[in-house]
Amino acid sequence: MIGGLQFEALKKELVDSGKMNIRDFHDAIIRENAMPVEMVRAILLNNLPDKNYRTSWRFYPL
Repeated sequence: MIGGLQFEALKKELVDSGKMNIRDFHDAIIRENAMPVEMVRAILLNNLPDKNYRTSWRFYPL
């Protein structure tokens, strides 16, 4: 359930904003395979973390 909410938030961030079309979004998710949504997000945003990275992304506003 949490992963689904994270993917929905990521879709809103990338597809609904016009940064990526839905087909490219879907293909990128499938291509990245099984990994945490936060890592898929970093790859799609071309923002790879350094070795001391700590998770911080939320799928809902605090």
